[in-house]
Amino acid sequence: MTHVPPLGATSTGDALDWMDRDNEVARWLNQAQGRVQPDPRLRLLQLRKNFMRAAVEHPGRARTLRVIAYAQPQPNGDPSPDYARLRSYAEGTWQVKYEIHDEAPDDARPPQQRNGWLMARRLLHEGFADGVIAISRDVISPDDALYERELRWIGDQFSFVDLIIPESR
Repeated sequence: MTHVPPLGATSTGDALDWMDRDNEVARWLNQAQGRVQPDPRLRLLQLRKNFMRAAVEHPGRARTLRVIAYAQPQPNGDPSPDYARLRSYAEGTWQVKYEIHDEAPDDARPPQQRNGWLMARRLLHEGFADGVIAISRDVISPDDALYERELRWIGDQFSFVDLIIPESR
């Protein structure tokens, strides 16, 4: 009985088929290249826009969407200028139903440790509002992981976040 080499093998002692050789070459080529990580700000911007699109285009939502104007003024600061800016931004697009703020403490607390943000989450969860508008993502959280977690939770409620200053700035 004669030994037949595997298809693509160059000799009877060559047990590698063409796919093994191709994978080996690909591994060799890729080891020299560093992976370029995408800018997390752009990834978060795209994630937020996808959730916003899903919330706005949700079947059965023919009414004007109700939003929460969320602000975080400096300690002992007046949130009125922030609210005025947010109302102006929402004008003609959404109905500002609630105005909620947390004072920005010296040590930035995570969003889930702020009473105002927890109230906004509760209103979204219970269906009293469809989204949150804020001046920038730093108002929600400057930490990428915490901000993404909040975005995903809000998206799971078929709600949205919109920002005056997008993540890419």
